[in-house]
Amino acid sequence: MSEKADHLGLRKEDVDKRNEDENQGIAGLLRLMSDDPEIGDALARSEDGEIMDHRLSLMAMPEVSEQEMRYWASYEKGLHKEVHGEGLEKWASFVPLSAASDRERRYPLIFCLHGAHNPIQMTESYGIIQVAAREECIVIAPENENWESIRRLLDVAKEEYPVDWRRVYLMGYSFGGFSASRLGLAHPEIFAGIGMGGMLFANDVAAHELDGQWYEAYSLTEEMVEKARRLGIAISLVMGEHEMLGLLPIRREPGGEAKDGVIPLKPEEKMTSFNNFRMVSGCDPAVFPQPGEEKNDIERMTGIRFEKCSERTYYGRRYLFGFNERPDGGDCTFQTVAIEGMVHWPSSMFGEILWEHLSKFARDPESGKLIRL
Repeated sequence: MSEKADHLGLRKEDVDKRNEDENQGIAGLLRLMSDDPEIGDALARSEDGEIMDHRLSLMAMPEVSEQEMRYWASYEKGLHKEVHGEGLEKWASFVPLSAASDRERRYPLIFCLHGAHNPIQMTESYGIIQVAAREECIVIAPENENWESIRRLLDVAKEEYPVDWRRVYLMGYSFGGFSASRLGLAHPEIFAGIGMGGMLFANDVAAHELDGQWYEAYSLTEEMVEKARRLGIAISLVMGEHEMLGLLPIRREPGGEAKDGVIPLKPEEKMTSFNNFRMVSGCDPAVFPQPGEEKNDIERMTGIRFEKCSERTYYGRRYLFGFNERPDGGDCTFQTVAIEGMVHWPSSMFGEILWEHLSKFARDPESGKLIRL
């Protein structure tokens, strides 16, 4: 059991490789996170890359410092940041400044989960806490992302923070996205929505240790899927076109660390994962176009056929939205977003995209079911 080293969220061998690159900073990082180094270079030179580089500059600040506190207190409507505990018990809280004067108000609560080999300070670069500062949400970023840790922090939040318990969300990137989906589907009565970036998972994950944390074996059972379907849960899944894990298109063999990683990411497992989300959302199984079939842009990028799709452009980059429609005409609670030219890293719009979708939903305190606000 040991606290993770802070090397821009990368393992030591990745840091050593990055330091061998002739271009340091965001370009070297994005090369490592891409299935094509030239894509990483192009992303680093883009407006997206500039924004991501700026957010990563927060890592240069001491995590517990007047500089950090001033930054978040002055950002948008302001957040009061505190860091609690040490080592694997460490966690950070971000509470709207308005909570100090408005004692009656209740705020949405977001658990922001870091990726593997990342310190919790890395979550400050994901764009989620930036959105929370504008929208006035409470954020908890835990070092330890297993269920016992999250349950303990839920108890702390009940005692110490003015939470609107109808609106509790899990958001994370990479391993944090896996943790969000795993915990959210296991406990849909607590969380109104889960937001994931850069990750898919299927039904079964073996017990494992990662970064000094122990995770029990996990199986997503039919009973769990049925419970989550019955109660409802909002889901937002965001993936880049050039993830070094080989997430897209969905029939693609895994790449990089995913070949021998903790989370199964073979094509059949990725398709099962996607259909798990569809089932929980009350949708029929997805259609996965066969090789050689004619495809539109989002089908080409994802390998998935959606009932409805749309396209937006942010900072010169295309975001392709796929919507999973229910046969009964009910609310579309599951959206998928594929980002053109994006690697395994949260894009500048990651937090905005998650919040735009998930914030539309809450959990009814009487029935326990998901409702649209």
